[in-house]
Amino acid sequence: MGSHGHIVRTGELSNLVGDAIHLVEREPSQDRLFQGHLSWQKLRSGLSLHCSDCVELHNFSTQVKVNPHLNFILFLDGQSDVRFDDRAFTFGVPRKAGKPRSEGITIALNEPALFSRQARRGQHIRKVSISLSPEWFESGGFDGHESLRELVGIDRQSLSVHRWTPSARLLALAEQTLHPVASSNRLLHNLYLESRALEIANEALSQLTHQPARIPTSLHAHEHARIRRTLELLHSGQADGWSLEQIAREIGCSTSTLHRQFQASQGMSLFEYQRLSKLQQARDALEHQGASIGQAAWLAGYNSAANFSTAFKRTFGISPKQVRTRF
Repeated sequence: MGSHGHIVRTGELSNLVGDAIHLVEREPSQDRLFQGHLSWQKLRSGLSLHCSDCVELHNFSTQVKVNPHLNFILFLDGQSDVRFDDRAFTFGVPRKAGKPRSEGITIALNEPALFSRQARRGQHIRKVSISLSPEWFESGGFDGHESLRELVGIDRQSLSVHRWTPSARLLALAEQTLHPVASSNRLLHNLYLESRALEIANEALSQLTHQPARIPTSLHAHEHARIRRTLELLHSGQADGWSLEQIAREIGCSTSTLHRQFQASQGMSLFEYQRLSKLQQARDALEHQGASIGQAAWLAGYNSAANFSTAFKRTFGISPKQVRTRF
């Protein structure tokens, strides 16, 4: 992130979080905690949003008491060591060949707990976190605590943690939430964030309720395998520029079968998935590899930098130029 970004100091943290958060361990004389974008927002009763695109400036630990909630976290980059009472977890996955990798995490907490988090000097954290409390479920006419138990099947467990792989659509929604389109109208701004937060929660919850499979249970085992082969083909880059007919022929099925099963699995068409994946690759190149906008456009499959910039901003809520300026 370089030298850009707001500095969050110790005195600001409680105001940002809105809860009684405590610094329990930190290096002496270190008042600067984070550099970059860090926010906690209550979008409506029982629905809150936490966004982070910042660097941790030194080693420190925080603690805060948390109440029962259902939490969906999309880690786009970085890792966090956390504890709920005496249970320890590492959220996020390490980079591969210098490139960030994403992870989805669902946390169902059925009893109050002491939440602790360890910050690491130089760690760049990019994540979006959506929390639904029992009050949010109750506002829709459901029993809040019973809804938590039923949705994630935690029964008498006080804490349940599930990990999953975010879809390209979820990653795009996370980027839009992390850097929303600027608006002078606060109501429109909050509605924009709430719509994205609920879309993320909806898709994440759909994945969770179909565990252990990450694709709908209406697909059979051989259809699961077909979609996995298709995703591997798309991610390899071999199918760049191929038609649906060519991809279906390579996978060994009809175009209508592939289209139907891919849509059921990923919640979008094959080409929409491919488009979002390519735009995400272009963003990674801009952020982490110093690529020019023209190079990023080529990576995403666009001949026109202007068309690429339009699609990029529509997807991520921020222009390619702004990404290059920030990083």
